[in-house]
Amino acid sequence: MTNLDFCCPLAMPQMADPSKRKIFEYLSMQGEKTVSEITKIMKLRQPTVTHHLRGMTKEGLLVSRKEGRKVYYSVKMGCPEGGVCFGQ
Repeated sequence: MTNLDFCCPLAMPQMADPSKRKIFEYLSMQGEKTVSEITKIMKLRQPTVTHHLRGMTKEGLLVSRKEGRKVYYSVKMGCPEGGVCFGQ
């Protein structure tokens, strides 16, 4: 079992994509990051990263905050359904 084991029904569809899983795992380990920081590390195109981050934020897996022109993303602690997400 890995730290990405989960039972949250909202998380399952989001984590079906390997890129989303990698982004989530990166944010879990490294904490709050900007889109550009994630893009550099993941070696994905910026529109792809933005799309994934917006989807995971909409589903309640991530939270975002804006500071000037930058948007910072981090893992939302606790499951949006009140269950367990990714072993948290």
